[in-house]
Amino acid sequence: MSTEATREGFKTTLSYERQVWIVEGTLKDESRQPHVKYSGLVRLSSPTSLIDIQLMSNAAADAVTTSGGFGVKYLTSRDRQLQTLALKAEINRLRNELKLEVNMQNGELHHYKKNMDFVQKRQNGC
Repeated sequence: MSTEATREGFKTTLSYERQVWIVEGTLKDESRQPHVKYSGLVRLSSPTSLIDIQLMSNAAADAVTTSGGFGVKYLTSRDRQLQTLALKAEINRLRNELKLEVNMQNGELHHYKKNMDFVQKRQNGC
């Protein structure tokens, strides 16, 4: 096993007999006042067994919006195709609105937008 610091994170290599596993990760603070933004990535790969999985995430906030996202990329072992699934969410406090977006590999893009007045009414006991 070996671990090394990279410019933006870490890389760990695990070797056992003829198997090699690589774990890589990054965490970035991309904030610029008054905006807050973080992103992260974890990748697990094994060249010998054709596995390659990436998990990505991000979160951001400012005076009006709070947003976040999560994504998965993986390489299929059967046909070596890269597959992607992503989920994004945003809360806009000025418009009192919630937006969700699901993006799938086959090009399907699903949007959901909802006014959040019902949330405030429930919190106020109405």
